[in-house]
Amino acid sequence: MTEQMTPEQRQTGLALSRLQKRITKMHALRDKMNAGLARVTEKNLDLALTQKKNLKELSREYDALTNEVNCLPPLDAASVLEDEYNYILTIGNIIETTRELKKKSKIDKDVRESITSGLVQFYEGLRGELAMAEAQKNSLHDGSTK
Repeated sequence: MTEQMTPEQRQTGLALSRLQKRITKMHALRDKMNAGLARVTEKNLDLALTQKKNLKELSREYDALTNEVNCLPPLDAASVLEDEYNYILTIGNIIETTRELKKKSKIDKDVRESITSGLVQFYEGLRGELAMAEAQKNSLHDGSTK
């Protein structure tokens, strides 16, 4: 089959393969970060800061991804980039907010409690999403073994 492919088709296939590997690597990093963030509770909010290194690595991968999506149609490329960018931005904001709270910045008690409550809700939601994804994965796995 590859003998019948034009050089342009081979090049496109290689570019798509590289893109797929990059996205797989980024999703593995996201899974790792989500697992770490899912352990965060109101009592240990600063645990989120341990994901800063992973977020930087994910940002580097995103930068590389921006150079690799040109093998996709423009709307598809924009969709891929947008999903990854939104994740990085959201987690970056969560980590930065947590860092500011930890620094004991001059934040009114009511505002601090409100921010903390919002962060706790985020982590509870993340745990819920991960539990739902795990349940779906298990039900698919159980269905395929019957």
